[in-house]
Amino acid sequence: MMSEKKRLHPVAMLLAFLTSLKEVAIPLVIFVFIGRGGEGYSWWHFLIMGAFLLFTLGNGVLSWWFYNYQIKNNELQIHQGFIFRKKRFIPRERVQSIDTSQGVIQRLFGLVKVQIETAGGGGEPEVVMSALNRFEAEQLKAELYKSSKSQEEETEGTPIIERPVKEYSLTKKDLIIAASTSGGIGVFLSFIAAIGSQVDNILPDEFYTTVTERVMDATLTFILIGAVVVLLLSWFFSVLGTVLKYGGFVLSRTEDDLIIKRGILERRQLTIPVQRVQAIRMVEGLLRQPFGYAALYVESGGGGGKDEQFSTVLFPLMKRKKIHAFLEELIPEVPVHQELKPLSVKARNRYMFRFTLPVIVPVGLISYFVPLGYLSFLLIPVACFLGYLHYKDAGWSMEEATTLLQFRQIGRVRVYVPRRRIQSMELNSSLFQKRKSLTTFQVSILSSLAGKQFRVRDIELIDGHELLNWYSYNYSVKRDNNSDE
Repeated sequence: MMSEKKRLHPVAMLLAFLTSLKEVAIPLVIFVFIGRGGEGYSWWHFLIMGAFLLFTLGNGVLSWWFYNYQIKNNELQIHQGFIFRKKRFIPRERVQSIDTSQGVIQRLFGLVKVQIETAGGGGEPEVVMSALNRFEAEQLKAELYKSSKSQEEETEGTPIIERPVKEYSLTKKDLIIAASTSGGIGVFLSFIAAIGSQVDNILPDEFYTTVTERVMDATLTFILIGAVVVLLLSWFFSVLGTVLKYGGFVLSRTEDDLIIKRGILERRQLTIPVQRVQAIRMVEGLLRQPFGYAALYVESGGGGGKDEQFSTVLFPLMKRKKIHAFLEELIPEVPVHQELKPLSVKARNRYMFRFTLPVIVPVGLISYFVPLGYLSFLLIPVACFLGYLHYKDAGWSMEEATTLLQFRQIGRVRVYVPRRRIQSMELNSSLFQKRKSLTTFQVSILSSLAGKQFRVRDIELIDGHELLNWYSYNYSVKRDNNSDE
């Protein structure tokens, strides 16, 4: 019975201990290998390390002992903390998604980690339960997702687990293509840079001096070869990370939920109620667009991380021409359409100027102060071309129940937003836009960061007012009256 107070599985103590060690791993390594000086270890080194390990282990045990949860009065109630007691009450209707995953340790003991995301909960999960057995996790999920009415009608006992109605899997071929075109090289290089900044105090000064001298003495060919090797290694680890993350990807649709399972080392399962889907986003990356591939994301108020822009990956890779039929079959509750109204010619120069202006001053400085700097003038036509691409890809359209926005960030983005999920619509016009009767159109929806906005710049002002009228209450009343007649 979920109304009774329950604790996590005792393995949570081990997980808390390992998590604490991971958080202080680098300072601990510095203390062990650098802090000893040239005279070896003394008794106080062992005393400090032993005390630290005992404190960390004791903290894990006490955290587990004083952590309990229950579902009472239609809300999840959590009590935790042994020095400062903390109570959290989360109403059932605030729960946006429930994510279960299995790391290596959870797999060894047949357990799962449960992460609960709420509307406006921020970039991190509102609740993380590191170790629950499968039955308790499914029971918790069923209790939090079901309505008050079903709670009264259902008998207590084993939770009802819906059988998948439709199931879609990512093939091995598409997994390799998705990994090869993921564009995760930058993420990996950022990770290496972060590691480098942490070990800066560990390496001796002689190391940096030697490296600097060798780089200065190296030929241009050697430097280029080194750069290519670094990029290839980054690409390889990016591919490996994507394969481990999305290996075994399966998307299931039950009567009321979308269920996503993925991961090789860490097996994750995410359940998203269909009624809480806020928008669907299609992203065509620079490497994928020429081959007709795109990734699908769902905005549901929870489930994603920073690398996914706080969205949830609905399907990692799919042919663009198949997406319309796929969405109609998977989630007919969000009507999708293909027609797109492009921007007017008046907006073209504004897009090209917007990209070219930030380049002009740096190009002028480089050409004046740097030998062969005049070659930097080649950046100006490149910037113009990028602005033109953004202009060509931008557009909008609307049907009775859904609005469609398309724009380019790095890749081309297409967003389907149901009318009933829109939190607000805005038209913002600068002084220069007013002179050409243009405006910036923006739609806001609910997301894990309390709000997410999508905008298309420089649409016709009259089109912006048409979209506002489509969203307005008067339009809705008029449409309902016409349907009644």
